[in-house]
Amino acid sequence: MKSIFFGSIGVLAECSEIQRRAFNEAFKEFGLDWYWNVANYIKLLQKPGGLNRIAEYSNYNLNQNDIEKIHDLKVKHFKFLSKNNLKPRKGILEAIDYGLKNHIKIGFITTTNKLTLDLIKDNLSEYIDFSKFDLITSDEDVSNRKPHPDIYNYALEKLNLDRLNSISIENTIESCESSIKADLCTLFYPGEYTPFSENNKITYDVFKSIKNFFEER
Repeated sequence: MKSIFFGSIGVLAECSEIQRRAFNEAFKEFGLDWYWNVANYIKLLQKPGGLNRIAEYSNYNLNQNDIEKIHDLKVKHFKFLSKNNLKPRKGILEAIDYGLKNHIKIGFITTTNKLTLDLIKDNLSEYIDFSKFDLITSDEDVSNRKPHPDIYNYALEKLNLDRLNSISIENTIESCESSIKADLCTLFYPGEYTPFSENNKITYDVFKSIKNFFEER
């Protein structure tokens, strides 16, 4: 069985700037004098997961409870800032439609938390019918988040898929590692704030890349 895995929130919608602003509002509300400008946020994006970024930025001086409180505040502000401000990235709707028309299983394979996941789904529901997805994951499905390959291995097993006929799309180098370690063909679709080098396997046309992948099989 064939499948297309959309691997991260940033694959479906460009929301890096909204995320950055939400973090800064959360820091302010929590009473921290932190401020993430565009430059250091781009650097922080090299570590997948907001909780991990907060922990690293604090030099691991914050306890887990405070990290989670800050992240919850970030989600609250993201909800407000993202309302009516998210749209699918170029080629995403065409790729989903191609999969559905060709009986290819569709997955949204992320290790974000369910609250953020629901926010994204609600904001994109005008464009994407998530009920047609065969699998949508969250951080509750595995113990190890990306860049560990666990979430992709979970998806392959859950849907009984052939990894040779499956393709994933990720928007950061580190999240690509998760898919590559699971032995999946991986497309790197960088977002506005994603650092990359030309050595990465980059696609700027997701729909064309996916179509070519399946036509070769």
